[in-house]
Amino acid sequence: MTAETKVGLFTFLGVVLLGASIFMLGNFTISSGYDVKVYFNDVSGLPAKSNVRLNGVEVGKVKELKIIDGKVLAIVRINEGVIIYKDAQFVIAASSLIGTNYLQIKQGHASSGIIKEGDTIQGISMLSVSDMITQTLGSLQDFTQTISDNGHFGEDLNATLANLRQLSGNINELVLSLRPYLASSMENVSELTQTSKEFMSQLDSEDGLFKALTQDKQMAQDVKDTLANVRQVSEDAKQFIGRIARFRLFWMYEARLQPNGGLVESDLGIKFLPRNSFMYYRAGIADMGNRDNMPKNDKDYRGKPNKLDFRLGFFNKWADLNVGMIRGSGGAVLSLKPFYMADAYALKNFYIYGEGTDFGRNRVINGRLFDKPDVSIGAGTWATKNLGFGVRYDDMLETGTFQATMSLSFEDKELAGLLGLASLAK
Repeated sequence: MTAETKVGLFTFLGVVLLGASIFMLGNFTISSGYDVKVYFNDVSGLPAKSNVRLNGVEVGKVKELKIIDGKVLAIVRINEGVIIYKDAQFVIAASSLIGTNYLQIKQGHASSGIIKEGDTIQGISMLSVSDMITQTLGSLQDFTQTISDNGHFGEDLNATLANLRQLSGNINELVLSLRPYLASSMENVSELTQTSKEFMSQLDSEDGLFKALTQDKQMAQDVKDTLANVRQVSEDAKQFIGRIARFRLFWMYEARLQPNGGLVESDLGIKFLPRNSFMYYRAGIADMGNRDNMPKNDKDYRGKPNKLDFRLGFFNKWADLNVGMIRGSGGAVLSLKPFYMADAYALKNFYIYGEGTDFGRNRVINGRLFDKPDVSIGAGTWATKNLGFGVRYDDMLETGTFQATMSLSFEDKELAGLLGLASLAK
């Protein structure tokens, strides 16, 4: 083999190797950065190797496009140092109406995090120009068909104009028919105006009311006194009605059932609130009934029936304190509403209370000595403004029995009005 042949052979092999290298390295890039995967339903003519822009600035290239499970996967190479947030939007855009498409990234918010190497993003697919033109032509065709509609649009337009002409004619007829009444009304207004002028002229004449009020000092004083009396009567009536309306009165009844022994006790009282909003008075009878002198059973430790009950109470939205003669002996009752700010009626009116009476007690009831104060605790709620239920641990220092309670309350506005009238009779 001659030297020329060897040189030609090596030259040919070099050209072949150079072409293969160029072909194999066509998709290779030496730029540093990171790859992300973006899925589209339709890439709308986005070519491989197209530019990637972030807010208009070129930040990478589209390396490769693949179809996977009916969707288009775009492998996007982002330049090193470019930060893209996870809620950024990847949208295919066009540089001009006939220009090439590119991948536009609309930056997101830093709070969503940063996109990293290998992350997958769902791109936003846009309609291609051909699809948009097709839809536009279809809409235009539908609009044209609606207008033509085999001539129905023109017929409907003519019918509408005919209706407008008929309505205009009806309005003209109505105006013509009302013209006599309008003329008569204007004459009446003119007469009323003339009469008013004459009346004001008479008032302003030498014998008129205005002259009398300005020149007759006695008459002017009488008018002032009359107006002052009217104002005083109005103020007295307002105070009178206000004092009656602010006086409130309630009938109250409570029954206590003691399952252990089958005993029942009940109280009846009247509670009235004066004109202030923090105090009340209560009077009634406790432990009502006409019992036999002999006990009902060996667990009947009730004392004498029909005891007087007089109390003075102070209250606000969450607390109620009443003191006085409670069930025939001195004592006090404190009631609290821990959930008074709640919306539910029953929860808002839930209460707990403690009661202490008969602190000097030293007596025998049904063969048993009672020498400790009568202390009780309980809780309950008002299901409605008239009906309440509760439980009570009665005489806890002595017998310590549980009782179920039921309470009734009714406002008596008629009696409250009578008491309000009586309070004004001074």
